[in-house]
Amino acid sequence: MRRIVIFILFLLIFSCGGKKQVKVPSFEYTYTNQAFKVVDELRQAYQNKDNLGIRKNCSESAYREIIASIKPFDKAELEFTPVFAEMEADTLRLYISWNGRWSYIGKETEERGLAIFLMRGSPPKVEKIIRGNPFKYPD
Repeated sequence: MRRIVIFILFLLIFSCGGKKQVKVPSFEYTYTNQAFKVVDELRQAYQNKDNLGIRKNCSESAYREIIASIKPFDKAELEFTPVFAEMEADTLRLYISWNGRWSYIGKETEERGLAIFLMRGSPPKVEKIIRGNPFKYPD
C-alpha cells in the first residue's frame, strides 16, 4: 500500500511538471522598452553634459531644439518614470513623469512635470519633446 501511495505521488509530481509555452513579447512591448532605454540614455547624457550622447539618441531637429533649450548648470539629477505609451502608425508617444534637481552657483532648483517624447525609427530616436521639456531647466 505504501509503495502505491509513493508511486501515485511520484506520478503526480512529474505529470504536473512539463514544458510550458513561453509567450513571445509583442512588437509594441519591445519597441516601447527600447524607446524608454533611449530616453533614459538621453537623460544620462544630459546629466553628464555629453552632447554626443544627446545627438546619438535624437533626430537632428530634436538635437538642435534640446541643445538650444539647455540652461547652464553645475549639477543635474533627473528621474524619469514611464507613465503611458501610445503607438500610432510609425510614431510612438512616450509619456514620462519626471522630477529634477539642478544646482547652479550654489542655488538649488527643483521642478517636476510630464513630458511627451515623440519617437520614430528603428532603433527609436526622439523626434520632438511635445510638452514639459525637462531639459530647459533651471530657470
